[in-house]
Amino acid sequence: MIYTKKYPCGLRLVAKKMDGLFTVSFGVMVNVGSRNESPQEIGYAHFLEHMLFKGTKRRTAVQINEEMDDIGATINAYTSKDVTCFYTRSVSEDLEKCVDLLSDLYFNSQFPEKEMEKEKAVVMEEINMCEDSPSDVSQDLIFKAAFHNQPLGQTILGLPHNIEYCDRHSIIKFKNSHYNAANTVISVAGNFCFEQLDELVQRYFADNFTGESVFVKAPKAEVTSEFAHKFKDIEQCHAELAFGCCGADSEQRCAVNVISVVLGGSTSSRMFRTIREEKGLAYEVFSAPSFYSKVGVIEIYAAVAPDKYDAYCDALHTVLKDFVEKGITDRELARVKTQAEKGMLMGTESSLALMRLYGKKMLQQNVAFDIKKEAETYLALSKEQVNGLAAEIFSRKPASSYVGRQTDNFDAVSRLAL
Repeated sequence: MIYTKKYPCGLRLVAKKMDGLFTVSFGVMVNVGSRNESPQEIGYAHFLEHMLFKGTKRRTAVQINEEMDDIGATINAYTSKDVTCFYTRSVSEDLEKCVDLLSDLYFNSQFPEKEMEKEKAVVMEEINMCEDSPSDVSQDLIFKAAFHNQPLGQTILGLPHNIEYCDRHSIIKFKNSHYNAANTVISVAGNFCFEQLDELVQRYFADNFTGESVFVKAPKAEVTSEFAHKFKDIEQCHAELAFGCCGADSEQRCAVNVISVVLGGSTSSRMFRTIREEKGLAYEVFSAPSFYSKVGVIEIYAAVAPDKYDAYCDALHTVLKDFVEKGITDRELARVKTQAEKGMLMGTESSLALMRLYGKKMLQQNVAFDIKKEAETYLALSKEQVNGLAAEIFSRKPASSYVGRQTDNFDAVSRLAL
């Protein structure tokens, strides 16, 4: 059973009841991420997420964590390019305690200056940690190349300069610009009583909103075909391509998923079979789609030894060319349809996964996710539809990126257009 409700203040609720569970996942999703930041604000959404845990009018930072530990619940948060989410997972009988705590964080965080200075150091260490991970650096670079000089190409963690010099006033101003009723969705999945949940959301959230309530539309974005690189003295070359595709609200999204899975999204995919199993060129090689409002990309990634980099680029070019010229087979299409259908069914067993799935769908498209409709869309896809879209996508010039040692041929990945 799926419940949805829109409160007079503009706040939306989506809740998926899962009988038979002992637990419930409660999430507060805000329509803000790195895509919504100006150049001077890059990193603010992520830093704000951290700061909401650093003390409220009623609780210290220590008390926030201790209260959840006392009842055996978990509390966490994440920031992406287009959403910030705060959530708990607890046994159902402790739902009100979790709602109370998340409401306190949302409305009453104080942003103590002393805590801000400490948390700046923590975020700087997080940035440094990711800088030590070549795959994370590669992920940032490919988006920088695919969305050149656009907010969607900005790093989520933030720029060190922005984090170092932000102040309490600027962070509160950023929060007030985005944390309002229309820009927020409460998403819940697990075992709960809807009447009780409705009353809790009304009392702890809907009744506490004041002031202007505006849904913040995402800035327009279009995929570019730039090449970005960063030289690092590491053992492997990390190379990526990004081909522009449809957005999260497009009817083509399921076909794009099929293309990505057949190309490099499973151990039976073309890339895995050819590049890893047959040629032994890479341990990690895959393709994956990323969907946002009105725009998306199919990313193709591999980490290879420098002396295998040219061979990898040649092999990938052959795989892509063969994919476009011959298309997917009936067996591949049937396999991916089965994977999609069974995967969605298995995904329904995780309250946390469903909370995120239903919440983001409601937040950005204002509809409840429909698993049955999604499965039917996959099952209705024809081979001609998928192959036609693949030819269209891979005829575009891709964005590209390289992370690794400086070599004469470091930009080879940028020359892989069909």
